[in-house]
Amino acid sequence: MRSARNMGVVAAGLLFSATLAAVPATAGPSFHTKIDPSTVKESIGYLVKTYGVSEREALRRLELQNDATRLDEALKREAPGEYGGMWLDQEGGGRLVVAMTKPSAAQRHVVAMPDRGHVKIRTVQHSLASLRAARDRISEQVGAGPDSVYLPSVSATENRVVVWERDWLKENKAGVTAEPADRAFAVEPGLVSARTLRKPTPYSVDWGFCHPLYCTNYGPMRGGLRLDMTRDNGTVGGCTSGFNLRTTGGAFPGVPWVLTAGHCMATKTNNVPTQHNGQPVVNQHGIEKNSYPYDYAAVQYVDAATANTWLESQPNRNVVLKYCRNGGQDSDADTPCGPQATSQNQEITKVTPLAEILPGAIVCASGSGSSAVNYPDSVDSGAGEGYLVGTRCGRVLSTDVGINTDVCARAGDSGGPLFSQVDKAALGILEGSQQARSGPCQPGELNNYAPISTILEDLSARQASGGSVFNVITTPQG
Repeated sequence: MRSARNMGVVAAGLLFSATLAAVPATAGPSFHTKIDPSTVKESIGYLVKTYGVSEREALRRLELQNDATRLDEALKREAPGEYGGMWLDQEGGGRLVVAMTKPSAAQRHVVAMPDRGHVKIRTVQHSLASLRAARDRISEQVGAGPDSVYLPSVSATENRVVVWERDWLKENKAGVTAEPADRAFAVEPGLVSARTLRKPTPYSVDWGFCHPLYCTNYGPMRGGLRLDMTRDNGTVGGCTSGFNLRTTGGAFPGVPWVLTAGHCMATKTNNVPTQHNGQPVVNQHGIEKNSYPYDYAAVQYVDAATANTWLESQPNRNVVLKYCRNGGQDSDADTPCGPQATSQNQEITKVTPLAEILPGAIVCASGSGSSAVNYPDSVDSGAGEGYLVGTRCGRVLSTDVGINTDVCARAGDSGGPLFSQVDKAALGILEGSQQARSGPCQPGELNNYAPISTILEDLSARQASGGSVFNVITTPQG
């Protein structure tokens, strides 16, 4: 790709900042929902510590984030030709920015929002619908898919389509050229830009046996638990469980699966069962792919009895682990939790597609990366001295073909769940980073997550001939 087309963020227009003191008669229905602060305390803690705001202000921002999802639905339904997407600007005071080709088309709903003073309308050239249509056209031209070099995506903040080049795949694809992408630029002038997608370095574990995450009483299987995998040379490496899945219909009716990162199994050819805390739980291999953002492994339990112990006999199958600490090295800044070393369940009730994940949204993740210095009863997992297992919160920096966040993560966290406490949504699983950091969390973290929606679509497509559909378990008895 020509470097001249690698462009930064383009200003998409001017802010339309008119705010009404009172709700006029023409205002749309209010869809504001109050949030119980106790259910989002980690997200509140992140905002308080990162932006120096009060807990009340942090809660306001989270409630606006929640309201934004309903505003997004309303504008897609009622103004598809004018709506250009939205994002949260945490650094700019916790504002919701709504992109519109005609600002007046959004006013009816914005003026009805209690927090309308923090909602700004930005005038843009292209609607989200037209951007997505262009993305789909370009996807056909470049042959986009799990194994393709080029992956187009919509950037709402830039009001354009970005064609991402996975240049590391060219090595395995003789004869691949930029001609299809060049044709896309010619057909869609001014609407498309090209970027090189930096491949995150996977956080697979290379240095021995992994520390268990305090799940000594079995189930339920939850995102955030350590999965220990036997290497071909007999040593053990590990990753983190992501979400519980279940298939419906076809060749796998009602079958439960555990989701983690595909690169965790990439160098293993043996079939030794994967363990948690010394107990065989799931198979070493399942349905796998290792080509970010298509990086996943859906693995079945070793047998029916084990599935019953870890999941089917459990009353809360739609949860991820929320393990928190308060105080101590690497705890205060990025694990703003309650009592010391508390272990709780975070309910998951929905999946948010990649296209609907808002830049600026506050999110959380759980991981099991560890250091033998901090956990003497474990072999070092490669996380680095001072990095502690558990749940951390942060912000969505941007979305491209994956989810880019400032949530801190280290080696051993791969496959771990990214979720929203605000609406209890599954978002992605950890791939890795380009930073190669270890030890305690630092300012300017950047970690990348493979989107759950991308994974589920590809899993179901691969099983299309068998008729099975993959879904995240989103109900207690699911």
